[in-house]
Amino acid sequence: MPLTGALSGLWSRDYGAFQQIVYSISEEELKVFAIGGSFVQDAVQTHTVEQKQYSEDEYRAVLAQMEANRGKGNNPKVGIFWYNVGRDELFGVVSHPLSDYTRANASEGRITCSELHEDVWKKEFYRQRFKNDGVGPYIGQYQDKPRGRVFYHIEDDTFEVAAGKWLQEYPHVYDMILQEFDLPAEKTSARYAIHWDIGHSWR
Repeated sequence: MPLTGALSGLWSRDYGAFQQIVYSISEEELKVFAIGGSFVQDAVQTHTVEQKQYSEDEYRAVLAQMEANRGKGNNPKVGIFWYNVGRDELFGVVSHPLSDYTRANASEGRITCSELHEDVWKKEFYRQRFKNDGVGPYIGQYQDKPRGRVFYHIEDDTFEVAAGKWLQEYPHVYDMILQEFDLPAEKTSARYAIHWDIGHSWR
């Protein structure tokens, strides 16, 4: 059966009650992208979209808010990231301006984004598999690549770059993180916890 939408160009064949194999075929080769169940069905599910127009007052309010946000892109941010050693770059960055938060949401008066590395990796892994022929940085398990998290400590008015010991091996990445998250160097420090060591997870 040919798939549509985001999986257009791929084919699916059922085998067993709830199992599918997703593949592409050409004169030169057969590529198998997935063997499994419901995630394939979920990926091809489509929804009807019905758009309602803004009223004139609503539209003006939206534009006013956008104007008020101009220039705020360089404000300090909290979030998560991975580091690609081969390409010497950060990837999988999820960041939110500190100004989006009004109270602590982490331990000991800290603020960070709510996204977890594990959840972000899972989404990007399947997006890469189905849209990019499996080519990209999301290979293996989320904890097998250097990663870290940026916190803001309310009481001290400081930022923390939490990472595994891999950061000592690639110290220049610290500057990359400062730039990516628009962190003030004088208020930011690097912190270590085994949780962010390569191969470790929160479980």
